[in-house]
Formats: sequence, C-alpha cells, structure tokens
Amino acid sequence: MENQVEIIKQVNDQDVMDSRDVAKMIGKRHTDLVRDIRRYISDMSQNAKLRSDDFFIESSYQAGTGKNYTCYLLTKQGCEFVANKLTGKKGTIFTATYVGLFNEYQKEHNKALEGHLLKDELVIRKGELEYHRDYLIQMERQNANNEVKNLISIADRMENRHDRNLILNEALNKSVMPVAQPLSLSATNVANQIGTSPYNVGKWGQMLGLKAPRGERCRYGYWQDDRYYYNEDALQIFLDHRDDIRDDDLGL
Repeated sequence: MENQVEIIKQVNDQDVMDSRDVAKMIGKRHTDLVRDIRRYISDMSQNAKLRSDDFFIESSYQAGTGKNYTCYLLTKQGCEFVANKLTGKKGTIFTATYVGLFNEYQKEHNKALEGHLLKDELVIRKGELEYHRDYLIQMERQNANNEVKNLISIADRMENRHDRNLILNEALNKSVMPVAQPLSLSATNVANQIGTSPYNVGKWGQMLGLKAPRGERCRYGYWQDDRYYYNEDALQIFLDHRDDIRDDDLGL
C-alpha cells in the first residue's frame, strides 16, 4: 500500500496536497472540486488582504491521452478551507485525515533534516579533530626542534671538546623528529573541515587564488610531488567562503 505521507510534498517551501488526492479523500469528482476552488479563488480576489496562493496553487497534470489538465495544490490552510465547506461526517473525517498527514509529513521531514545536519556536523567535527591533531604534532615537532637549537647553541659556547660532543650527541638524538614546517593541509583535510569534496576544494582553491602553479609555492601553500598543501591562511579563507563552497558542491 502506498505510504500516505507521500501524498504530501513541498512546493515553494510549502507543504501541499494535490487536489486529485483531496477529491478522492472527500468522495468528490475532481472536476467539481477544481470548479469549487476556482470559485474560492475568485471570491478571495475581492479582498486585498487575502492571497489565494496561501491556500491554492494552480498546477497541471498529464492524462494518459497526453493532454494537460488543471489541478491545484492545497496548502494546509487550503485543506482547512475545503474542510470547512464540508458538512457532517465527511468534514470530520477529512479534517482528521489531512491534519494527521501534514503532521506526519512534518515529523518525517524534520527527522530527515536532523539526520542530514547531524551528518554534516560529524564531518565538520572530524575535520576539526584532524586539524587539531595535526596542529599538536607540529607543535611537538617545533618544541623538539627549538630544544635542539638551544642545545647546539650551548655546545658552541663550550670550550671542553668532550662536553661539547656530549651536548651535540644529545641534540642529534632529539632531532630524530623532523624539522617543523608550517601547518600543512591537503585538499582532503580542508574538505573535511568545511563539509565538501576534495575536488571542490581544488576548484575553489584555484578560484580564490590559493593554489600555486603546479610545482611551485605561494603564500597560501606549496606542491609536494603530485599533491598540493594549504597553510593556515588558506584554510581561513576557505572557512570564510564555506557556505558558497558547500552550495556549489550541492549544485545550488
């Protein structure tokens, strides 16, 4: 059996129901319902404070013959308007049905939206954690490198050759960690931070002037083999344009 919630759909940011479905629910010929809705719209047009498209949105559908016919999309207010025109049991049943459908649709819509937002938040959070992890690694390397420099400076001032060699050997042992470089982020690292694809990062890196010509470096990053790495200044510019970059990735 068809999921009843699927009867509801969104048009122009409004939840609506097709007049053909409404006609079935109230046991009325669709042509008669369309005629009634046109009359309602005509009556509303005589009041400047009323906007008929808050209730009824004109649309069309194609029959099996290939010919187009008029139908209307009813908002929740439109359904309420139609329900108020019904009397007795029919009106009661229709009111209970459309209210239930709209509420159920909104619940499902909110659930899907929350799930989407949660996914985006997790992607962004993962990117932030990776960024901070890389930052801590770089800081550890920087501290170790500074300590090596200090030991070498001390050794250079020592006259006793034996003591100087001991200090230099200690410095050599501590310099196992690579010499620190400015924090570098690949397109994947940046993508994780702003919730987009690495391809889109590369595209926007070119558009924003953050990507140096292949094999070269600039103030925002450098090439290493076939991969380009962005620095903190570039990351901040990406974050400043986060919304535009994500909209572009979604085709908005």
